[in-house]
Amino acid sequence: MKEKKLNIQNHLSGAMSSIGRLVAFPLTLTRNIKPKVTRKLASSPGIEYAKGVDTPPEDNTIGLTAIDLGTSDYNSTTFATVSDLLASPKPEWANYRWINVDGLHPYVINELRKAFGFHTLVAEDVLHVPQRPKLEQYPDHSLIVLNMARLEEESLVNEQVSIIVAGDTIITFQERVGDVWDPIRKRIQKPDSRARSNSIWYLAYAMIDAIVDNVYPILENYGEVLNQLEEQAMVDPNPSIQQHIYLIKRELYSLRRAFWPVRELSSKLCFDEASPVDEKVRVYLRDVHDHSLQIIELIESSREMCNSLQDFYISVVSNRMNEVMKALTIMASLFMPITFFAGIYGMNFEHIPELGWQYSYPVFWGLCIATTVILLWYFKKKGWIGK
Repeated sequence: MKEKKLNIQNHLSGAMSSIGRLVAFPLTLTRNIKPKVTRKLASSPGIEYAKGVDTPPEDNTIGLTAIDLGTSDYNSTTFATVSDLLASPKPEWANYRWINVDGLHPYVINELRKAFGFHTLVAEDVLHVPQRPKLEQYPDHSLIVLNMARLEEESLVNEQVSIIVAGDTIITFQERVGDVWDPIRKRIQKPDSRARSNSIWYLAYAMIDAIVDNVYPILENYGEVLNQLEEQAMVDPNPSIQQHIYLIKRELYSLRRAFWPVRELSSKLCFDEASPVDEKVRVYLRDVHDHSLQIIELIESSREMCNSLQDFYISVVSNRMNEVMKALTIMASLFMPITFFAGIYGMNFEHIPELGWQYSYPVFWGLCIATTVILLWYFKKKGWIGK
């Protein structure tokens, strides 16, 4: 049993390291999660009034990449400034262009807005994070806002991703460098890639699908840690288990809040008559819709598992407390008659017949021992001890 306990503790130690990477900081109850609000309250609508909209960003602070896709050709170019990007238009052989922006700066967003003609409120939503996942449609362009959760080396990163589809150009804005789209970048380099033979909305579908599917390994990691916490609760329940459960529940709630609106978003893209997506791509988006529903179910299942594990932990601790109280009660019951006898012969009365008897002391101890043995036999017969 001791060896099993050590094995589970070692296994859980590795799991806690994993979940520590998930929650992004030490597993304590002192963490505070505060939403980051980048928009000044009661400010004028539109990006034109944003602070720094007329000032270009410093060098190497914003990443700009343009990928041109054609039926048989592919080209990827990195630009130092947004001016360089706009000075290099999409080549004639390309069917469409994917512009990716790493980092949010009002000047860059506004320059792209003026070049591609998307609405000022769209640019404002891109700049001011966080936004609720949504789909906004305009006459000649569409905005898709999503939350991208991914595991990095030491933490769970959750950031807003904005996707603008405007004509033959798709523009993606990310808060920071790094995303889950590297497999897409590799696929579209192949001549037989579906992204080259379909409309631009197929690439948008691939981006949404990658963001949604990347939640699966995160939930699997949570499930593994919860199973190990359950084993640890059976072998060695300690207060840290309850802290871990509490933090996991908070992270699951954060994921649920981030991906619950994706159901509505994917449903609009698939089934709404006003959807800008062509029928051929809608077939693929139905798969995204199914996955979003499945993820919500998995999150709910994990939250229920947290609640069950918390109840189980409380039950185990209560049972252990009952065992301690049982042991203390038995000990008190054994000493109760001995205390009674000692109290009688310890009274300060002058005439107690047994005090003058030479065998009174051994008889007293014999009576105490006999009473204790009888009580132990009775407790064992009742099944209160010996199990």
